[in-house]
Amino acid sequence: MRLLVIVFVVVLQLCFYVKGDYEEIFRKIQGIFSTNKVKTHRDDIPNITDFLMKYNYSVEIHQVQTQDGFNLTVHRIPKSSNTSAKFPLIFAHCLACSSMDWIWQGPSNSLPLILADLDYDIWLANMRGNGFSMSHLNFTSKDPKFWDYSFHEKGHYDMASTVDYVLNVTGKNKIIYVGHSQGTTAGIVLTTTRPEYNTKIDMMVLLSPIVYLEHMNSPLVRFLADYNNIITTVLKALNIHGIPYAPLLNQFAKSICNENSSLQGICILLIELFAGFDVDQIDKFKLPTFLSNTPSGVSVKEVEHLIQGINSGSFRQYDYGNALSNIARYGTSEPPQYDLNKLTVPLAIYYAKNDFLASTKDVERFISTLTQDTVDRYLIDYELFNHLDFITAKDVKKILYDRIVEVLKKRTSIEK
Repeated sequence: MRLLVIVFVVVLQLCFYVKGDYEEIFRKIQGIFSTNKVKTHRDDIPNITDFLMKYNYSVEIHQVQTQDGFNLTVHRIPKSSNTSAKFPLIFAHCLACSSMDWIWQGPSNSLPLILADLDYDIWLANMRGNGFSMSHLNFTSKDPKFWDYSFHEKGHYDMASTVDYVLNVTGKNKIIYVGHSQGTTAGIVLTTTRPEYNTKIDMMVLLSPIVYLEHMNSPLVRFLADYNNIITTVLKALNIHGIPYAPLLNQFAKSICNENSSLQGICILLIELFAGFDVDQIDKFKLPTFLSNTPSGVSVKEVEHLIQGINSGSFRQYDYGNALSNIARYGTSEPPQYDLNKLTVPLAIYYAKNDFLASTKDVERFISTLTQDTVDRYLIDYELFNHLDFITAKDVKKILYDRIVEVLKKRTSIEK
């Protein structure tokens, strides 16, 4: 009972951060708690290899070492035929996510598996700090230096090493990059801080691009931003620099978020306070499968970096908090801006009206800075499509993926 009271108070506090039509919002909240109790889904398998093999996909596990010493795991779903002209596709995941987040909905509703069935060569990246990439040459996860990274290092080091590795293994001269949320940020960091990688990427598909965050309106994230100084002070006092993937935590989340649990409504409400209200697109039956690997590890510094973007309205490198520290790191009193003029890769950009993190204003501000033409630009028609719907919506294939597949087909060709 005490736990329920605490959760209720936190949720109530978060509701004061919600902007918009309150009557409509609370009508959606009421819908969250309307659920029939059934058994959990048969795909509730935490191991990605077992999951893919269950659906008869071949899977390869590759190890990639970064320039700064991280060992990353990349999962490959190789082509089944001898077709040769298609570029490999690298999928870059969101914050606190992993390769599993791309494929957990199974063959009919996961973009990488839909494309694998069309004989594309699929590479699912895992950036540092998630459950698949917890190894470093010199540090363990108990060392503060292990967690001394933000999305900058994920783009500048992790994705650079992953792109080079895939090109080396496949013998191709270019890849196609698909990112969701922070995965888009990593790709943009890569191509702006290492412009030579623009020539190694044929196209970038950006799902809910996180660049500018000035108009971010997630009540949960806004709550964290408002109390960031207190939270980080407490975490540092406790010597907590990152939160690794914890199977017990995921098991706990699954136990309270499945349809047999009376707490599933609260679980869904917290997810929607983060991403946007779209109850109809949540598959309550399969939700435990999503939570089997998510969240999958996050550093305190990368959350701080995102919050800095919210507060500053800028897209720039990590601010060390004072002029002397920034000068020591960058040679300037302020952290350098990412130069979007250096981003020359052709882009396909997909964004949504109900995305609490990547607001339409912020995405369109990003689009307005681009000097190159976009291959495709689509503001999703479905009004309630939110930030997580890009990888979790029940109808995401019909709403979005079918369009992306057609764009990729036009961009690539097959030679027998």
